[in-house]
Amino acid sequence: MLDESAAKFLDGPIPGQSLTTEPNSRPWEQPPKYTTVEETLDFYVPRLSNPELAAPMVDSMEDGMTAVAVADLIQSSGVMSGLHTIDVGLMISPVLVELLVTQADMAGIKYKVGTERSDVADPTMIRKAVDKASAEHFDTSAEVEEEVTIEEEAPTVPSDGLMSRREV
Repeated sequence: MLDESAAKFLDGPIPGQSLTTEPNSRPWEQPPKYTTVEETLDFYVPRLSNPELAAPMVDSMEDGMTAVAVADLIQSSGVMSGLHTIDVGLMISPVLVELLVTQADMAGIKYKVGTERSDVADPTMIRKAVDKASAEHFDTSAEVEEEVTIEEEAPTVPSDGLMSRREV
């Protein structure tokens, strides 16, 4: 009997299955609906300005998701839906973040943008954590037993071997 995760894995697509679909049958295989940054923002700005449509995104920001993560999710789903290309999605991401931050401010919630200094790991803090962890796991204060080495005589190699030097 297979466990649940193995069953899900076996139900997944087989390698090369995507090559068996009709060419251009997927949204991302079609030309994008919006080709410029301006056209794409003309699509997103009214939707993100609508409080009813922005509410689920603001709720996810209130639950701890950063504005950058929500914007990346929005633009990635736009790419998968065939609305715009990846490069246009990357160019509109900062505008989407600002729109989401504005919506969160208007809703009066606490949120994280995702670019705060506290979100970036401080190298000195990482070094302290590594030092502390290594001190806990590897007790260096305990006496280290000296290894006893037994010296053995080197085996003698016959001098008349195939690769030995010949005396002239």
